[in-house]
Amino acid sequence: MRTSTLWIVAVFSVFFLLAGCGDEDADAEQNHDLGDNNAQQEDANQDDDDDPDGNNGGANNSEDADDDDEEDDESVDDDDGDDENSDDPPEEEEEGPWADLPPEPWNTQEAGPFEVAYRYEGFDYTPRAEDETREVGLSIWYPTFEDDGDHARYADWFHQPGVWQDAEPALRDPAPVLIFSHGNGGISTQSFFFTEYFASHGWIVISPDHTGNTFLDMEGGGINLESAVYRPQDLTQALDYVLQFPDDDPLSGYFSDKIAVSGHSFGGYTTLAIAGATFPVDELVAGCDSGEIDDAFCQIFSDQHMEVFRDGFLDPRIQAAIPQTPGGAAVMADGLDEIDIPVFMWTAAGDITLPNHEEGDPLWEGLAGEHDVRIDAEATGHFTFSNMCDLVGDFVGQVADDGCGEEFMEPEVIHPLINTYSHEYLRYHLLGEEDSGEWFSTDHTPLHENLNFSFK
Repeated sequence: MRTSTLWIVAVFSVFFLLAGCGDEDADAEQNHDLGDNNAQQEDANQDDDDDPDGNNGGANNSEDADDDDEEDDESVDDDDGDDENSDDPPEEEEEGPWADLPPEPWNTQEAGPFEVAYRYEGFDYTPRAEDETREVGLSIWYPTFEDDGDHARYADWFHQPGVWQDAEPALRDPAPVLIFSHGNGGISTQSFFFTEYFASHGWIVISPDHTGNTFLDMEGGGINLESAVYRPQDLTQALDYVLQFPDDDPLSGYFSDKIAVSGHSFGGYTTLAIAGATFPVDELVAGCDSGEIDDAFCQIFSDQHMEVFRDGFLDPRIQAAIPQTPGGAAVMADGLDEIDIPVFMWTAAGDITLPNHEEGDPLWEGLAGEHDVRIDAEATGHFTFSNMCDLVGDFVGQVADDGCGEEFMEPEVIHPLINTYSHEYLRYHLLGEEDSGEWFSTDHTPLHENLNFSFK
C-alpha cells in the first residue's frame, strides 16, 4: 500500500524477460501416478475321483451329476430372481481415471491428484457511480485428467510447464470456488503456487487482472490507490461472469456455492473489503481535512466514489476469507469488526513493504470474529507470499530484501505451509470437514517452528 511497493513494476518486467527465455517444455509437471490396486484371483477345481479308464466314474455317476447340475441351476436361477427384484440398485464401479483417484480426504500437505488446467478470457462491466465500461481479464484454473497438450500461457508472455491450456475439466459435481486478488502492480498469475495447488485438489480458482493496477498498466511506477474502489467490484463481477457461463461452456454448472476469497498485499485489502469490512467515510474525510491521514489515502474518497465506499463492497456469497500480508489499516481497521465470516490472516514478521506495526497488527486487532486466526511467519517478507522469489529473487535486490534472501524461508518450505493451512482452514469453515478444525486448536503443534498462531 505504500509508495515503496511499486518497484514491483520493474520486478515483473525483469521476471517476464527472464521467463520468456526459458524452456517452455521444462520438466515441472505434476506426477500423479496412482497405481493399479485391482488384484485378480483364480480358483482351480479338480476331481480327485477320476476314472482310470477315462470314463469319469461311469454312466450312473454321470446321470447323478447331471441331476445335481440341474438342481444347482435352479438354485442359481432363484437367486438371480431375488437379485432382480431387490430394491437396492447394484453399485456402479468407477471407470477410467476416476477409478484411479485415491480415497478422500487427500493429503493437503502436497499437490492434489488432479492435473491442472488453465484458461484466460475477459469480461466487462460498468462500475458503480460510473458511466464508462471497465474491461477486465480473468485467469481460471481447474482440475483435469489431461497430461499432454499445450502448456498454459501466463500473462500472454511465458509458458507454464505442467499446466495445460484449455484442457477438458475433470469435474462431475459442482466444485468449491476460490477467488484470488493480486497485489499492487502485480498480475492474476503472480501466486501460481497457491492457485495451481487448489486446482489440483479439485477447486476452481478465478483471478482477475485488476485493470489500471497491473504491471502492464503502471510503467511509471507509483501506487494507484484509486484502484481501491474497483478491485472489490472486479471480484464480484468476475464471480457473476463465471456463474453465467452458457450451457455449452465446459465449466458451466460446476461452480458450487462454496466460495472463498484470498489475496496478497493490495489484494489482501481487496479480500477484506469484499468480505464485509466497512469504511467510516465521514471520520476518514475529517482526518484527511485535518492532515491526520496521509494524502495518498485521501485521494481514494473522491466526491464521485464517496457513496460507493459508504455502501461498502460486501458480497454475501463469500463464506471465508484469507488475506495474505494485507494493507489498508488506515482506512478500514475500524470497520473490520463488521465482517461476520471466518477470516484467516497471514502476515510476515519481516515485512518491509507493509510492516506489521503499521498494517498487520492493527488489522488483526480490528478483526473480531470468534473463528478468526492469524499466522505470523518468522523469517518471511512481503514477497515470500508470491512466486516472486522463485523467479527474480536472485536478480532483483529489492525483492530479495523483502522476502527472498538467504535469511528468509525458502519458497519450497513456506509455500506448502501456506497452502496446507489455508486449505485446512477452508475445509473446516467452508466445506464442513470437522477433522480439519484440529489444525486450528490451541493443542495443535505447528508444522514449522517459524509459524506463530493467534486466536480471537
